[in-house]
Amino acid sequence: MKSILFIFAKRYIAGTDRRDAIEAAERLNSSGILAAIDHLGENIKTKEEAKETVAEYLSLLEEIKASGVNAAVSLKLTHLGLDISQDLSVENAAVIIERAHHYNNTVWFDMESSAYTQRTIDAYIRLRPRFPNIGIAIQSYLKRSEADVKLLISKGASVRLVKGAYKEPPGIAFKDKKDVDENFERLMKMMLASGNMTAIATHDERLINEAKMFAKEKKIPRASFEFEMLLGIKRSLQKSLADEGYQVRTYIPYGKDWLPYTMRRLKERKENIYFVVRNIFD
Repeated sequence: MKSILFIFAKRYIAGTDRRDAIEAAERLNSSGILAAIDHLGENIKTKEEAKETVAEYLSLLEEIKASGVNAAVSLKLTHLGLDISQDLSVENAAVIIERAHHYNNTVWFDMESSAYTQRTIDAYIRLRPRFPNIGIAIQSYLKRSEADVKLLISKGASVRLVKGAYKEPPGIAFKDKKDVDENFERLMKMMLASGNMTAIATHDERLINEAKMFAKEKKIPRASFEFEMLLGIKRSLQKSLADEGYQVRTYIPYGKDWLPYTMRRLKERKENIYFVVRNIFD
């Protein structure tokens, strides 16, 4: 079963080793597409595991530099020990961010479930004055996100706007796709107008076209925003946007934790399964 799932998943996950991710980034770069590489893992329980994660990210940054690929890195704070302590995760993140800064590279904080939203934002705001080379993801399906975006804009933050892929209770999250999309569009336009670096992470062509029209109307320079999509999803759309001269970045996950990661995402929301199946032939 694991072998069958890996055949299916390998379109969307680069492989188990960072070299697999580097090679995927090289292929994307050759088509004019940037990369964001994520070493899979979350909710680690020991300081030793957190130390291993830091070492892997430092090695990844070394290989990105040595290979010359245009690739940022993405990480989850629970992969750096957030479940153990906030301070530990921030200290570990700072080590990675400092190395990335030395290499003129960028680190993005992925957003996890709502239980971690405030702590992830707090960590970001704590580190942002020291490191301008960090960005943070915000989920449009959370009702709190408009206030979070306004705060982050005021801090000069680079924000990656996503819809969100975790199962959340209706008291804190929009349940209707229409409401999620409307909030995404509203937040997207706020961010674009702010002048801060904005990453529009969606495969929704209506929202992408809305972003293009809004940027053109408001004379927002293309260098101040980019479109982000997942590895193996809407590949033709990624290429066509890059050919039009837009910045496009593909999110590349890799690591030995690919099976638990894949199963968790598929179990959390049935929409995740439908989404992957709909795009398998693109």
